[in-house]
Amino acid sequence: MARVSTQAPPDRSTPVLVALEALREAAAPLLTSPDAPVRLADLPPVWQAHLLDFPQYYDRLVPPGCDEVAREDWEELLDQVAQRLERATRLPGLFAAVERGPSPEDLADAPCLSPWSLALAWYGWPVLTGHVTAHPRLGEGWIYTSFLVGLDPHRRWARSQTRWYRLGEPMTEAHGPAFGQAALPVRLIGADDARVAGHLASLREGVSRLLEPLVLPAEEGRP
Repeated sequence: MARVSTQAPPDRSTPVLVALEALREAAAPLLTSPDAPVRLADLPPVWQAHLLDFPQYYDRLVPPGCDEVAREDWEELLDQVAQRLERATRLPGLFAAVERGPSPEDLADAPCLSPWSLALAWYGWPVLTGHVTAHPRLGEGWIYTSFLVGLDPHRRWARSQTRWYRLGEPMTEAHGPAFGQAALPVRLIGADDARVAGHLASLREGVSRLLEPLVLPAEEGRP
């Protein structure tokens, strides 16, 4: 396995750097022996819970039923933690922007999805899918967005993790053949699907939980 550098880039935010340093310090007594793995069970409880919030990374690095992480994999895991924390620090600002709604300037510069539909992405989270025009990276064509942060179909806007979208006509059965040919890894769902509201609520709760170590960097229970 190629080792991933954990040297933080200069644009990484101070709270994320503080949280990573706290996690490194929490594990420092465990790293005195060069050949010893890092044991999750030996970490302070706040960091045990925090690392287990990253199952897609932790489960890939640690075999099922094992509570040890090899030294090089521990460093890779820390890098993945930093990336996710960095993304999470931006989300409270997005939540506030969604509550305010987009400005006319936001929508003037936003790509348009028409037709569009809600969908579940391959990783299980609601996204938008449809035919986009004026996308700054993708241009024109059938796409699915990053995960959904806000949606107002009556005012015809939506917010993904990365940008605002203007919404045109909803997708109908007539658009099925063209959408099917795009072969996107998503499954269409209705705008009233309960999973959308559940996703948005759990997203806010999850972000709050993720950011807790940035506010309280594991002082209690540190060995």
